[in-house]
Amino acid sequence: MAKTFKIPWAAWRDPDFLELEFPDSWEITNFRMNGADGPVLNEDEIKQAILNPIGTPKISELAKGKETVVIVVDDMTRTTPVSKIIPHVLEELEKGSIFKDKVTILLALGAHKPMNREDCILKLGKDLVDTLNIENHHPYENLTHLGESKIGTPIDVNSTYVNADLKISIGGVIPHPLAGFGGGAKIVLPGVCGIRTLEANHSAGMRGIGAGIGRMTDIRRDIEDIADRVGLDFSINVILTELGEIAAITSGHFRDAHRKAMEFALQNYGTKFTMNNQVCFFNLFPEDSELNQALKGFNFLMNAPSSILDRKGSIVLMSSSYEGRGYHSLLAETGSKLYANFGENILWKAVVRKRQVFFFSPNISEKDLYHFFPTSVKLFSDWNKLIEELEKVHGDAPKAALFPCSIQLAEK
Repeated sequence: MAKTFKIPWAAWRDPDFLELEFPDSWEITNFRMNGADGPVLNEDEIKQAILNPIGTPKISELAKGKETVVIVVDDMTRTTPVSKIIPHVLEELEKGSIFKDKVTILLALGAHKPMNREDCILKLGKDLVDTLNIENHHPYENLTHLGESKIGTPIDVNSTYVNADLKISIGGVIPHPLAGFGGGAKIVLPGVCGIRTLEANHSAGMRGIGAGIGRMTDIRRDIEDIADRVGLDFSINVILTELGEIAAITSGHFRDAHRKAMEFALQNYGTKFTMNNQVCFFNLFPEDSELNQALKGFNFLMNAPSSILDRKGSIVLMSSSYEGRGYHSLLAETGSKLYANFGENILWKAVVRKRQVFFFSPNISEKDLYHFFPTSVKLFSDWNKLIEELEKVHGDAPKAALFPCSIQLAEK
């Protein structure tokens, strides 16, 4: 007999799940987050969350007297179901006499790849793609310089965003190793800022300065200082289930609403776990479209006690990576400003230590893998061969833990 688990796989693509088979002799436990299966907000609950903001008037009131609106949304590296939210925002704008012809959807790419029509239809829905003006952010062009933040970060911001009379954001609140959580003002920085701003923001965090996961960080404070300067009038923050459905929404002031969203997120993403495992499997979904996102597979280990995994245990990262290496103009391309192999990252030295790391993906080559990871990492595209290799290291009855989602947090 074998033990079988289905895990979410390949965000925005089919199939939705990957079936993993383990030998019956393994002591393997699938640890899912508290909010894995919902409950999920219905259409009326989504609308009510937008109509009852924290710390700001309603969108319909903010819209009065304004002429142009920009709605900033996160990109395909996040599974935020924006199509279920924007119609309620547009309805509120119309109450304030702002109609679709005055609305621009700005795709908050940061340094990620541009979104094409197919991406936009998946994210926004075909009707909105066919009727609204949609722009990709460009981190090198169409920028306005607005001075420096309190800690000296140069502020270069998308000019379409800067020039809009009303600024609204929609973003997923998922754990992030630099800013604590996504959502809120993070959609401004890095979402719609220039490459100099992104470099200054990322470089400190990559050195371990002011960073942290699942909590307030100095990096987020700098982000919010910049949002104060640039402006963000209304923030919609989405907490997700394991499959990317809407578990909760907070809206309103980008600080106040985000603080409430963090409370929901800590509970929703919290995950029970066992200690002293010999093998830990970390699935990258929903951040599994691109290999360059794979460092986030260590997020749970950053947040959990080090004894969750034996000192000589094995870490297995799993990612569809159906877009191969993917694209990140700041961190992932040869010659980009902050590109470096993950093995040189302070996180690698703090978390991996003497542990072995394995990578499972059917869609990448060793050349792809070693562009990001040190050559000590072993790549497998065949699941059964990976299991055989792990049994050579840990015997045929190891204690193992499976974490099916990259947005999980260790429950305190």
